[in-house]
Amino acid sequence: MLKKFGLLAAALVLGALVFSGPAEAAKNFKHLSFMGSYLEKHPTVVNLWLPYFKATDEKFGGKLSFDYFALNALCPEAEVPQAITDGRLDFGTLRPSVYPGKYNLANVVNIPGMCPNAIVGSLVSEDIMRKFPEVTAELPANSVHFTSWASAAYQIHTLKPIKTLEDLKGAKIIVWDSVVLEVIKALGGNPIRMSSPDTYLALSKGMGDGVICPLAPLKSYKITEATKYHLMLNVMVQNFTMEVNKDLWDSMPDDMKDYLNKTGGMEMALGVGKSLEDGAKADTEWMKKQGHTFFYLTDEERAPFLSLLSGFADDWKASCKGIDPALVEAVYKYAQERSAFYTEEMKAGKYGDYQM
Repeated sequence: MLKKFGLLAAALVLGALVFSGPAEAAKNFKHLSFMGSYLEKHPTVVNLWLPYFKATDEKFGGKLSFDYFALNALCPEAEVPQAITDGRLDFGTLRPSVYPGKYNLANVVNIPGMCPNAIVGSLVSEDIMRKFPEVTAELPANSVHFTSWASAAYQIHTLKPIKTLEDLKGAKIIVWDSVVLEVIKALGGNPIRMSSPDTYLALSKGMGDGVICPLAPLKSYKITEATKYHLMLNVMVQNFTMEVNKDLWDSMPDDMKDYLNKTGGMEMALGVGKSLEDGAKADTEWMKKQGHTFFYLTDEERAPFLSLLSGFADDWKASCKGIDPALVEAVYKYAQERSAFYTEEMKAGKYGDYQM
């Protein structure tokens, strides 16, 4: 709970927020920390979590309330699992891919080609958590699982049109992490590793032909001023999971637990996935008005790209060394099956009007 070092500084920054002490929290559960992975103005925060906080506050007459904190606001990302365990965080978000060797089974969602977008990825991620206790057993000690989700899909954004593998061959594509670097290599491109804030300058100076990333960062990093063409390859997503400090959870009355169980889990996963896809949809419409061109691939056109990424599944299985191979295979097959299932539901319009 919010009672460890650094709280005074956090309170001053936020401007006179009063955090509950242990005795008051045991009665009212006010101002629980809810550390997500996005800045305060991100669409998921504004359109989903803040309204959720308001509805929760109203439902329980102010006895259950949350304060939102962006990633690294209360502790560095590297410390998130331990901060959830020891109670520095009430509700905390972690990215399994950031902690090599710790959350191997959960990382199945991140295999390139596994999930085509945030909605499918979010539902698959949470579905796996609910299906396999061995997956949730990997999560931080002294924690209770709340929900999980996945990022918007990675696309390729370029200065000149790229629509085929032949077009991509040898193209200098900027990447922001080691996994995506290997993806571009596998697809025949020439990856250039650099930080996201440096991308626009590099593109504007002709140091790269494009960048691979989700749509969301393009405007904030001014990349839309350089790249005008977008290959909607849906190459991969990154998953996230949100956990609750178990001491806090155990002290809650049953009606609060029931509410959080009902509104978390698959319901929250879908909500986050939809908020991310809605954000990508809005960004796409804005970019189209600025003269950008988007290339959407059919399943047949996408297949040659995905065939080159098949080795990443073997890499993931190898990362699960020490885990029962039968379990690893079961998790992999289940993720594939659920991804196909939710993808078909999405194509049928169950979750809204989205172009894939």
